[in-house]
Amino acid sequence: MRAQKAVINFSRVKDNTLANAAQHIVIKMTGNTHFTAPNPSLETLQIAITLYAAALIKAKDGSKVDTADKNAKRRQLEALLYSLGSYVNMTVGSDLVKLDSSGFNLTKMYGPVGILDAPNLNINYGNNSGEVSFNISVVPKARGYKILFTILPEPLTDAEWTTQIVSKTKGILVHLKPQTRYRFKATALSAEANKMNLYNFSTPVDLFVP
Repeated sequence: MRAQKAVINFSRVKDNTLANAAQHIVIKMTGNTHFTAPNPSLETLQIAITLYAAALIKAKDGSKVDTADKNAKRRQLEALLYSLGSYVNMTVGSDLVKLDSSGFNLTKMYGPVGILDAPNLNINYGNNSGEVSFNISVVPKARGYKILFTILPEPLTDAEWTTQIVSKTKGILVHLKPQTRYRFKATALSAEANKMNLYNFSTPVDLFVP
């Protein structure tokens, strides 16, 4: 499981939110005994916040030059926050209490997702002979989907079915044998399911492929 860290990329933070987020970090880190030598200093960061906030107000109804100045000061503030966040991550490692005390947002924690629920599967005629279209319902946290299909009568084991791994929930299966009755089923993929070779399959769908 990947350890949580301070989020240090602020490129997607909205203009009006950035100054407040940075000010929150300054407040949380001021006098914080977990961070005795912030780099850059909190004084340097505070100056950048003040300059950016002023430029943001000026650019609201200002000229293109004012907007360019606001963007430049935003980049400077982002760079300082990136450096300070890197210092935070290096200083306290994966200690969540200390990380949270910095005022930085933390990365999401991803754990095992286990064996996922079975999706719903729809199979329809394709545009050409020997083709069918598939539509798999979305399963949250799935890494992809596996479609199994076989000519009827169904074989004894899944290993004898034809397998196709797909990353999208909609698509076309091609090169099927025309004028033949097939059975189809699908499952959602996860690291755990793949490792244990255990899957929850959709209800099988039978279709005569033209």
